[in-house]
Amino acid sequence: MHWLNRNRLLNYLWIILGVIHVHKNILYPVSKTILPNPNKKKGMKNLACPVCGHPADNLIDGRCRDCFLKTFTLARIPHMIRTIICPLCGSVKKGAHWEGNTAELEDVIHVGIKEALKLDSDAKDVQVSIDLTNSDPSIYHAGIRVDANVKGIRTNAALRTEIRVSRETCDTCSRIAGGYYEAVVQVRAEGRFPDEEEQVQLVELIEEVIERQYRKGYRLAFITKVDELPEGTDVYIGSNSSARQACKLAAERFGCSYSESPSLVGKKDGKDIYRITYSLRLPRFVPGDIINTRGDFVLIRHSGKRTSGLLLGSGLEFSENTNRLKDAVKIANVEDAVDAVLVSVEDDIVQVMHPTTFRPVTLKKPAHLLGRGGEDIRIVIIGDEIFILPPY
Repeated sequence: MHWLNRNRLLNYLWIILGVIHVHKNILYPVSKTILPNPNKKKGMKNLACPVCGHPADNLIDGRCRDCFLKTFTLARIPHMIRTIICPLCGSVKKGAHWEGNTAELEDVIHVGIKEALKLDSDAKDVQVSIDLTNSDPSIYHAGIRVDANVKGIRTNAALRTEIRVSRETCDTCSRIAGGYYEAVVQVRAEGRFPDEEEQVQLVELIEEVIERQYRKGYRLAFITKVDELPEGTDVYIGSNSSARQACKLAAERFGCSYSESPSLVGKKDGKDIYRITYSLRLPRFVPGDIINTRGDFVLIRHSGKRTSGLLLGSGLEFSENTNRLKDAVKIANVEDAVDAVLVSVEDDIVQVMHPTTFRPVTLKKPAHLLGRGGEDIRIVIIGDEIFILPPY
């Protein structure tokens, strides 16, 4: 009996100890290490999306990422885009205005699509790709993909549109076909007829100015027609300002002078409309001319704002403002030169055999003479005087 009581007592003790152990853990729980969530931003608590109820680390405009993207529209584009192109010059119509264009048709369509594409104001780092197909020369279909960052989210959109291409004569080509012009530039020369090369150079200069202004978007910068006349060339220009710019450049580059003569041709909106005639004149003297200015004989080498050349008597260089040569007279040209024999050269004195009398003529050696006795040279005879020409 004693051993039985003993066993019961031990069982009671174990029960009491178990209860104490359980209560101890309740009163003094064992501490646990809580690891931070690596996907959770510091200072942020798990939030519930008020739309779908799912947990979210952060909300975008009060919604989770998925709910935000469900209602977000990255890009819009019209179902149909019209592109109007001039069949003559390729200009593109933008609204009520025309813009010059040299690009291919598909490039123009790409630009038109991007201009019609409307993006959300929060879109950043936008990339647009366009897949273009056509079933007809005037109907194109475009598949468009737009990629962008929006409020820290990388997203995209796929769109489709139709492009209808129509052709219409632009304002510039219509004016050219109708013979429109605001100014005439008359290419002439002072006291002579300009030669063919001079006229070609000036017409090319006018074309250069017109093309430059047209590329800048000036729609009236065009040449309506070019008339070749015995006394020169007339160039009809759509823009008065373009004509004036061409004359200014001709004055700088070729030493031309010009004058303006307006003529009244009508009225528009109560204002007088004028056409301007520009008389563009090349200088009197050209390279190769021999002139007499204040008793000096000068071989012209360049004529512009300043005229430069060679003093035939001494061989020294000559340069003078062209405006100060109004009293100068052309007396010969290098084409009037003849061959002669250089008999001898001694210090600053030379002897030349006269080509018609065959008598030796003594002259002062010009600075440009490098020949020796017995050589052939070119001379020009002016009155009773002989002048030795430089190699030309």
